[in-house]
Amino acid sequence: MVSLDDYIDPLGEEGGDEGPDVAADFAALKAALKALADAIASTNLAVINGAQGDAAAATQRVQASVAALKRFHEAMQVLEAGTEDAAQVAEDD
Repeated sequence: MVSLDDYIDPLGEEGGDEGPDVAADFAALKAALKALADAIASTNLAVINGAQGDAAAATQRVQASVAALKRFHEAMQVLEAGTEDAAQVAEDD
């Protein structure tokens, strides 16, 4: 497994002591990717269940897909908030 820590400057681009929250970014990225994978899988299973005529199972899979997309959206908000924070720090300097 490759460690991305080698590619991230813990002190930020300017070398200041207010670096990005790398742990939170990794956690949010992991959550976003997992939620996106869950949404895709649930959608595919909903299509399969619908094709088999199992409307109840298809409905459950669609609901699971929507919930996964909500988790994806929440994780992306964390990532985007980190980007906005970094831009604000750059503007202040």
